Amino acid sequence: MKKMKKILTAFFLLISLGAFSQDILLHQNVKADTIRPTYGPNLRHYVHGYVGIGFPLPTSEESDYIKKGLSTNLELGIRYKRKFTNYLSTGLDLGINSTSYKLKQYESKTVPDESSNDKEKIQVNSIMGSGWIRINVGRRGNYIGNYMDLGAYGSWNFMKKHKTTNQNEAGEKVKVSTSQLNYVENFSYGMMARIGAGRYAFTANYRISDIFEPAYSLSELPRLIVGIELGLFR
Repeated sequence: MKKMKKILTAFFLLISLGAFSQDILLHQNVKADTIRPTYGPNLRHYVHGYVGIGFPLPTSEESDYIKKGLSTNLELGIRYKRKFTNYLSTGLDLGINSTSYKLKQYESKTVPDESSNDKEKIQVNSIMGSGWIRINVGRRGNYIGNYMDLGAYGSWNFMKKHKTTNQNEAGEKVKVSTSQLNYVENFSYGMMARIGAGRYAFTANYRISDIFEPAYSLSELPRLIVGIELGLFR
């Protein structure tokens, strides 16, 4: 009888050890099957929005006929980033831009005509797409760190307006808006650059193409726009 008790005790002990071992093995397999995340600010894929403001700057005497500081470029868009290594990424932007060129009024004025006005501007709204390469600087966790972007852009100028404001003899304000300007090109393209730290970045766009149709022989609007950008992410 005692011998039978010893055999039963040993048998149940072996079953308990076996069950314990299976629990540990199952726990280890769950860990081994865990999928590493690929979406995040510094992971393989990331998408976020952005807003920015810029200022056209004349790069030649010929284009120095806008009011600097009052002429602006506003942008709103979405960005996709693809990480390849810790130091190299690439990406695509798609956004809407609105550029307002406020024109100086002086005797030798020729753009877009020789007429003098109290206020005058050329406004171009466009859908812009760009592709770029990002060089990451320094080590970081899963967040946007310091970086530099270099790339190219193309845009469709879907809205083109010339606006003037004048005061008549009765003291009334007369506003005239002319749209779908024949002398403004439908498409533009150029180069772009960004230097950023986290959600903030300094930006520069340089338009290579002409903004005015060659047949009109108008002095080009400033090709360079510099500004700041805010990334819309946590």
